[in-house]
Amino acid sequence: MDTRDFQHSKDNVTLADRTFDEKRNFIRMRMDTMITYTYLNKTERYDGRCINLSGAGMLLQTDKKLKVGDKLELIVPSDTAEFSSLNASAEVMRVSALPDQHKFEVGVIIKRIRG
Repeated sequence: MDTRDFQHSKDNVTLADRTFDEKRNFIRMRMDTMITYTYLNKTERYDGRCINLSGAGMLLQTDKKLKVGDKLELIVPSDTAEFSSLNASAEVMRVSALPDQHKFEVGVIIKRIRG
């Protein structure tokens, strides 16, 4: 799916009419679910929370400060047997501190989804 798919909607809103946050190639889906992650080729698991998910990336919160460029393996568990867990390889693109919560907000790009 690309931005041409969002050029015209039933309300006849064009891409130029959308706010900055909506001008991404993929729509972000709000989530509030626990995830686990590991550093690529490591075994120690860490917990985090998926805040939103799109076709290209994810925003997560974690207690651990990650670095831009870190490569991760992510697991978003499924709550139902009808759907399998999301297993993906990702790379950290940005990290922002949330000092009032003693957490970090981490933006990752999904490099590969495992079946």
